[in-house]
Order: sequence, then structure tokens, then C-alpha cells
Amino acid sequence: MLSRVLIFLFGLVVLSLGIAIVTHAGLGTGTVSSAAIVLSRQTGLSMGLFVFLTNVFFFVLQCLVDPKNLMVKAVKQLPVCAFFGAVFDVAMWVTSFLEPTNYGWAFMQVFLGTCLTGLGVSAMVFARLLVLPPEGVVIAVMHRFGGSFGTIRTSVDVFLVAISVSMSLFFFGTIYGVREGTLISALFAGRMANGFLRRWGKLFPNHRPID
Repeated sequence: MLSRVLIFLFGLVVLSLGIAIVTHAGLGTGTVSSAAIVLSRQTGLSMGLFVFLTNVFFFVLQCLVDPKNLMVKAVKQLPVCAFFGAVFDVAMWVTSFLEPTNYGWAFMQVFLGTCLTGLGVSAMVFARLLVLPPEGVVIAVMHRFGGSFGTIRTSVDVFLVAISVSMSLFFFGTIYGVREGTLISALFAGRMANGFLRRWGKLFPNHRPID
């Protein structure tokens, strides 16, 4: 049980750092925070708050796909979502010194952040302690309809990008916070999570990865 808790916390922190690193690259932000950065600019409120609200939205979707044990899911997931929002704001502050001086470094920073995002997601899923709602939706869809974790997760990320672009155009008349870095994260973080899940399985052979 202790190993699961440690793996989960590791994943939560790494996921937050990954998204923050992508954001500070200046080429967009991570998919989970793509709506948050638009709403944060529009309202002046913390990105972490809107990351929390994004998770609440996916919690509702998860419940629609799999309506069993709603109260248990709420008790397990929503407090962690609030904690994740707070950790995300800390991660943004800790990584605020990352300001690439040219496009090449910015691209490398996006790649690093995307790798960390995939690693963080895979650790949290592998721990099987509990999952954040975006991953909860993916797992609910897998259990109900089948499919690959990485593929479905990529679909969720693309959906988030589409919503963020729509809100940005509505609020500002232009696209804000969604650039090539966001698309890289959307297209590759889920696939990287797939690969990391298999590696977690090799490190802990008695704890089979979900994929």
C-alpha cells in the first residue's frame, strides 16, 4: 500500500511539473491546463483553480460513462483534484525561472514537459490508488467499450484543445495559450504514458499495468 501511495504522489508532482514546464516554454500549455490558461487570463484567477474545475468537469463525464459508486468516486477523487490544483500553482512558481531564449530551447522544453506529463499520468494510473477524473474517464471508457489507454487519452487531450481554442476565440477573438506545444502534448503525452505503463510493469512485475 505504501508503494502505491508513493508512486501516486510521485505521479501527481511529476504531472504538475510537466504541465508547468510546457507552459513556461511559451509555445502553449499542456492539454489539461489549456482551458485553465484561457479562463485564468479572462478572469485573473489562479490557473490551479481552473485546473481543479477542469477535473470536476471530467468527473461528471466519468460518472455519466460509469454511474456506479458515485459517492465513493467523489470522496476519492474530488479532494485530490483540489490538492492537484494547489500543487499545480506551486509547480508553476517553482518552474517560473524557465524562460527559453530561442525557439530550439523552447521546443526542447516542450518535449521535456510532455515526457514528464506522460510519466506522471502513467504513475498515477499504475498506482491504482485512485485516478484523476481525466484518466478516470479513459479507464471508464476502456472498461465499457474497450480500447487502448494511450489512444483514448489522446482523444481526451484533443477534445480539451478544441474546447480551449473555442473559448479563446470567443473571449479574445484570437487563439491564446494553444500553440504547437499544446498539440505536441495532446498527440504524444498519451502515447508516452502507454510506454511508461509497460516500464512500470517491469519495475513492479507483481503489479500489472492497466494497458
